[in-house]
Amino acid sequence: MFKKFTLVFLFIFLGGECYSVLAQTGLESQHLADHKPLMNEVWKTFDTMLYKVNKKNGKTIYTPFFPSKLAKMDGMKVELQGYMVPLKAGLRHNRFLLSVLPVLQCMFCGQNGIPPMVEITLANNDKIWLKENPITLKGYVKLNEKDRTRVEIFIQDASIVK
Repeated sequence: MFKKFTLVFLFIFLGGECYSVLAQTGLESQHLADHKPLMNEVWKTFDTMLYKVNKKNGKTIYTPFFPSKLAKMDGMKVELQGYMVPLKAGLRHNRFLLSVLPVLQCMFCGQNGIPPMVEITLANNDKIWLKENPITLKGYVKLNEKDRTRVEIFIQDASIVK
């Protein structure tokens, strides 16, 4: 079991580095044609989040700012499609990030910085298998202004749309 996990871990992370190197060389690589960003109106609204920059005791503090259109989504049920990005090692997950781009594409290369991501928590402690293809889910938006150790936008009580 440990060997199998190690091989999966190495494949994911070393494979991702190979794609990053290709993207950074400026070559027209196949991985860019293998997928499309999954932006829709929900993702576009999530992408409007900004940060207020303040100084406190000589330190720079970034506080999330939710424009009115995004703030109105707090508590709203949404349907969202995206790629799973695990938060912990393993093949089955209850909590993970969802991104408009696949994990194997370098998220810092050429596409205007980091893509929008949200943290997903599945309902009823359900777990799903890690997938490379996009998944679609429904859940409730929760905006996070306080906990700086987690992302700013959650989808809670989520369920997979078959």
